[in-house]
Amino acid sequence: MKSPLSHVKKLLVVLPSWIGDMVMCTPSLRALRRDLPETCIECVGKPVLEPLIAGLPSVDAFHAHTMKGWLGPFTHASHFRKMKFDGVLLLPNSPRSALFALATGAHTRIGWARDGRGWMLSHGLPQSKGGRPVSAVDAYADLVAWATQTPVTDRTVQLTCTPEQLVAGEKLLAGLARPISIFNPGANRADKRWSAEHFGSLAKRLLTAHNGTVAVTGSPSEAEVVAGVVKASGQTAINLMDRGVSLESLKGAIRLADLVVTNDTGPRHLAAGLGTRCVCLFGPTDPRWTLLHEPAGSIREIHVVAEPFLPAQLVADRLGSYCGMDRISVGDVTHACLQLLQLPR
Repeated sequence: MKSPLSHVKKLLVVLPSWIGDMVMCTPSLRALRRDLPETCIECVGKPVLEPLIAGLPSVDAFHAHTMKGWLGPFTHASHFRKMKFDGVLLLPNSPRSALFALATGAHTRIGWARDGRGWMLSHGLPQSKGGRPVSAVDAYADLVAWATQTPVTDRTVQLTCTPEQLVAGEKLLAGLARPISIFNPGANRADKRWSAEHFGSLAKRLLTAHNGTVAVTGSPSEAEVVAGVVKASGQTAINLMDRGVSLESLKGAIRLADLVVTNDTGPRHLAAGLGTRCVCLFGPTDPRWTLLHEPAGSIREIHVVAEPFLPAQLVADRLGSYCGMDRISVGDVTHACLQLLQLPR
């Protein structure tokens, strides 16, 4: 099969919506740049993704666009038609993203043919449903490998901090003693959150073992969660939100930190993309959905899961009570943190 992208000179890549998924598609963006060196590669996605895209050499431009609602795909459609993209690659599986691809006027529209959207694509790759979880990293890379007809062998996630993001991160961490451990106790669902009491106990143990600093962060909607962890630590941890956290400064701070401890949420992927050691806590979300490929000989991330002996044919997402976050012990997480902190950065 000839690559459907072989004739494309201006390609628009529709990015996934979530921060974690955005990071997990970076190997695919890198492969597109490698295989299409003469093609202009631009991306479109939610405005929140722009700080993540910033600094990536594989992308020529980013366009902020929200496709919320059924009319969302057609909002500013004339704007994208005027840009004359001759190819659109859809990383999300949603029908709305396929409608958006149609609205751009691009003749080549590539994506997974599923959920009844195949007729909107010029080139659709069938995707099997069910079975064992498949990492989004591999799902995106497999689609790009099919589109370019070239294997994607390097599947490590990678982000790049701009100089401005590094400066913002340095300001956020100014005056803090090392080693610096950043805690992210929030998540988009309450059942994915390890308790504030456990995070507070962990902070005390790490500070006893290494001195240094434990800094707690979160999104604006998670201010109460962050404050709860600081309180549970006996005020030994600092509230990083009091210093004014933005996604740009958090990206720089994670790049400069010695360790990140987080639930299964966006900052975990930032740490992976920036090469920062990370302990990630998994309860009723199966880590196989977001499995990250590490460079050979490198240990960047340790998973601590609520049920480490779950049979492979079962999926943690469907066993909420059996894989509850309260099953993760402070001792196990402390051990994982100390293991990573003793390794060179």
